[in-house]
Amino acid sequence: MKVDLAYFEIPFRRPYIVGTGTLQTRRGVMVRIRDGKRTGFGEVAPLQGFHRETLAQALSSLKEAIESESMPMCRSAAFGLSCAVETAAANPRYGFSDPAPTTDIGINAFFSGGAREAKVAFNAGQFDGFQTIKVKIGRGKPVDDLRTINTILSLVDPEVRIRLDGNRTMSLAVAERLLSRIDSSRIEYVEEPLKDHADLSELARRVGLVMAIDESLHLGGPIEDVLGAPGVEVQVVKPSLLGGLEEVESVVTRGRIYGLDTVLSTAIDTSYTIALVARMAGALGVGDRDHGLGTAGLFTSDVIAPAPIVQGRMQIGATLQMPDLQFVPITQFELPHSSQGEIDGIGKPLDP
Repeated sequence: MKVDLAYFEIPFRRPYIVGTGTLQTRRGVMVRIRDGKRTGFGEVAPLQGFHRETLAQALSSLKEAIESESMPMCRSAAFGLSCAVETAAANPRYGFSDPAPTTDIGINAFFSGGAREAKVAFNAGQFDGFQTIKVKIGRGKPVDDLRTINTILSLVDPEVRIRLDGNRTMSLAVAERLLSRIDSSRIEYVEEPLKDHADLSELARRVGLVMAIDESLHLGGPIEDVLGAPGVEVQVVKPSLLGGLEEVESVVTRGRIYGLDTVLSTAIDTSYTIALVARMAGALGVGDRDHGLGTAGLFTSDVIAPAPIVQGRMQIGATLQMPDLQFVPITQFELPHSSQGEIDGIGKPLDP
């Protein structure tokens, strides 16, 4: 196999908030594998604040793995390499073969802002046709979150369901006060609202809402106290934070064993990876859910044309597009030097 790499840097339309910092561009490396007449691609793009490795660390891990014919230690590199290998395979799995096994998939709308911005988004048609809307909470005062949620509920049709994502920002008491004042019949689930995930089941009991896990899957901590816990019924899976495709499949299968539905998402990846994950949904048996794949609109450009979204459903192309990038042999590839960190206001990432 011949391995080539290409660097990409895609600007965000607006600064993207990650933790306490902001992200101006999305940076990564695309892997291209050529095996005879077959070609495959995979994205290696750790996102500071999400992944535990830097892009330089992921690249080093990738090169070491290719030299030793093994799987990279860094999860983002393992994901990218496994995608490249699988899409170059004679009989690719995970729905990667052409034509695509499914034609479309449901996705949720995404909103991060206050009540005033919610009205602007609604009037601009950003919620039109979507059956689910994911709303970020926990970044400001609970009273502001309540106002934002109730504003959205008052604007959209009654059958539209809301997903709330707290990113582990709240105490049990604060989350209970907020969530107990919301129309629970309109909320599909609440994703990781608590600083201590061990209290998720208790929160679900107190407020009568379904809880979902996300960071609990991806941060490497113990999750035995939430797997199968009463009220914890959904897992949000970001494949590039887990590693190779077989690991992703294993996590989905384990969730099913514990009674967890799976919603697939990405770490703000390019439309190429979004296309792969959309195909994976059907192959992994979770295609009946609305997934968190509608982030391509955050970018001013992309490595492939973003999939159209019609009435809340992403249209999956019959043929998987190839990234339009300048590739060089892996032995000649070097990351561009940068004098600034990837994210303004965020310190160095953790070691892998």
